[in-house]
Amino acid sequence: MEDNNKATPPPASGGAHTPYEDFDTYHGNRNIALINAADTEIATLLTAAGYTPAIIALKVIELAALKKLDDIQKKEYGEQYQATKAYDDLAATLHNNYLLHVNFGKLIFSEDLAATNFLGLNGRRKQAENAYCNQALLFYGGVLDNASYKAAVNARGITDAQLNAGKAGYTTLKNMIPTKAKETGEAQMATSKRDDAWENFEDWFANFKKYAILALSIKPQLREKMGWKE
Repeated sequence: MEDNNKATPPPASGGAHTPYEDFDTYHGNRNIALINAADTEIATLLTAAGYTPAIIALKVIELAALKKLDDIQKKEYGEQYQATKAYDDLAATLHNNYLLHVNFGKLIFSEDLAATNFLGLNGRRKQAENAYCNQALLFYGGVLDNASYKAAVNARGITDAQLNAGKAGYTTLKNMIPTKAKETGEAQMATSKRDDAWENFEDWFANFKKYAILALSIKPQLREKMGWKE
């Protein structure tokens, strides 16, 4: 029997692209540099290069805010992952029985064009999630609501309990689609906010680092205190 009909959702984005490196590593490295920039000797040299303690203090706050955005992004992707997994797991549980019932239906009603059309037996199963669920509900609901269709499939071993389970299952699956879409959208939005803030911060930090390395070049040990060994 054909088995190319599962409505497959888009892949989860939990491994979303970030502009630089693992965020926790990134945050830790930048935090060390900014906190240790308060060292008296370092602060004096940085101030002379245009980076006063007040400027550094603001960037410490900005980095902390960036960390909060990353925490939100991780939370949103966790929720998106759970919603997607719940949908995929239920779809996988339902699909094989549904496909079996549809293929039985194609044989049972092969000479009944009206039934074939009414139950949506023609062609392949839909790929889009809503269309896939609607197609399944058309079949199960259509059979259950028609005594003669129901008697015909019952005679081939498809019980009322199986029909009702299929209808209930696909009703639940369809109701999960809006939640999954909402969680996906929120996860993508959280990633966009985090990445925009991350990129803006790194633009500043990369420039700061160039000047700081030069300003501290008279004492390499001061660069190491900032976490830079180059």
